[in-house]
Amino acid sequence: MTDEVKKEAGAEIEQGTVGEVKPPKPAGGEASKKEGAPKSAPAPKKEKPDKCEQCGKALSRVKWYYRNGGYYCTKRCWKEFKIKQEGEKKKAEPPAPAQA
Repeated sequence: MTDEVKKEAGAEIEQGTVGEVKPPKPAGGEASKKEGAPKSAPAPKKEKPDKCEQCGKALSRVKWYYRNGGYYCTKRCWKEFKIKQEGEKKKAEPPAPAQA
């Protein structure tokens, strides 16, 4: 028996509550004592994505190219993606009014 169990048994004998059934204690230690505290799961940490942003090819652990917040399989894919983004940006802008 551990010291904690012995102390609880001694306290029960002194109080006269030997045969009473107690509700089970919640497991979890310190975190379970704070009932008002919300339980927040740690966010999954993902270091790099599985696929190239341009071509969709699987990225190997040995070879991957990181530029401007994106992961690419080669420098060529990064350049193609950059050109594609610039083209989309130009299409999204309204044409400038002609000045005469």
